Amino acid sequence: MKKIKINKNGCTQSPTLHQLITYILYFPNLLICYLLISLLDYIAIHFTILGILTLISLFSSVKTTLSCPIDQVIIKQIQNRLSGQSFNPGNHKLDSFCDICYAYVQEHSKHCRNCDICCQGFDHHCKWINNCVGNLNYRMFILMISSTMVLFIYTMFIYIYIIILYQTNYDTLVIDNDLQTFHFTNENDLNIKYLLSIIMLGDSSLIVILLLQLLIFHIYLIIKGQTTYDFLIQNSFKKILPQFQIGPQIFQTASKTNIKVNNEIYGLGNRNTIVDINQSQQKIIPQTDQNQIVIENQILK
Repeated sequence: MKKIKINKNGCTQSPTLHQLITYILYFPNLLICYLLISLLDYIAIHFTILGILTLISLFSSVKTTLSCPIDQVIIKQIQNRLSGQSFNPGNHKLDSFCDICYAYVQEHSKHCRNCDICCQGFDHHCKWINNCVGNLNYRMFILMISSTMVLFIYTMFIYIYIIILYQTNYDTLVIDNDLQTFHFTNENDLNIKYLLSIIMLGDSSLIVILLLQLLIFHIYLIIKGQTTYDFLIQNSFKKILPQFQIGPQIFQTASKTNIKVNNEIYGLGNRNTIVDINQSQQKIIPQTDQNQIVIENQILK
């Protein structure tokens, strides 16, 4: 029997390249923005606004990264095993069983190979936080996206304001104060600050564009009542089997039958697949040795 670790999250696993890129884009930008704010008037107001936005963004980001989205039914079964008690899936109306976790799971839970856990209400595995997103942390994930986007929109405003003042009203930026003296060797060396503003403006713009696209996509999914997993799988099936128009209800019914897909969830449409629609209607495409996704058994790549 497999021993299941129930405390997995984005910081207990080996850091991914996407996660490291996130830290590189996030923290230096904020640090430089705090340093450059002292060039402007109304420093206290800017520090207050930026501080509040930073706290919300950091809180939601840490909360989402450290959250453990494992199916709570699995935890219940582990507790029963440790205490020597039996677990009756019928009492919990459970029909799905994960062969990897060797445990019953809820209907919309899926096993993620990256985290090696069954995520409750699986939406997707986010490489940027190195954690799964599901029912237990989805709201915090949306808060992380929206608050971080607003934060970097504000940093864009700060950088643009400094660039405009540098080009149109240079003297207003030559502020001789303790903050500037502490941050830079020469408090009036605005060329460095101007160059930093341009570089960080590009960094902030990139982050905002990526987060805006992601937020719009998830708003669309919320309106449609879908998860990211449902969206990707349905579109993949339509590419593989264009004669079948699989909608949300039909797909949910089909996922309870013997549907097996021999590939990664991303880019599935261009892969060789085996799909058993039902016992009387079947479409077979040759298999490959790609990593396996078995919807019936809740296995995902």
